[in-house]
Amino acid sequence: MRRGSERDHVTGLDTRGTLAAFLSMNRRPLAAAICDVVGLKSVNDRDGFLAGDDCLRQAADRLRSAAGDAAILARLGGDELLAVYVGVTAAAAADRTAALLRGPGTPPLRAAAGGLGVDESPDALVERLYATLRQS
Repeated sequence: MRRGSERDHVTGLDTRGTLAAFLSMNRRPLAAAICDVVGLKSVNDRDGFLAGDDCLRQAADRLRSAAGDAAILARLGGDELLAVYVGVTAAAAADRTAALLRGPGTPPLRAAAGGLGVDESPDALVERLYATLRQS
């Protein structure tokens, strides 16, 4: 575990606060893959929050499996999970991870990936990817 990092109690991934601290280092080049659990609200409503938590743990396991050499894996909140990559292969790694996450698996996931724009902040990248998920 990185010094000063905190873990999400459900998924075991880094928390949003740890992610924010990591992104504030503003490393470049940087890219990310984001995913969310399709139908989590329905699972929570139908089967309860413990079942929903199980879906989140499964999604985190899928992210860990797909993410390879990600610099950080984090839960943004709700059902959004993120893998961040740094270095010259960051964009390709994020694209590969998103493609793997969109593939078959349980629970089903929506995923998007993108790289940091020239004048874009890391926080803006995360917001842009999150907006892409909401539109899909």
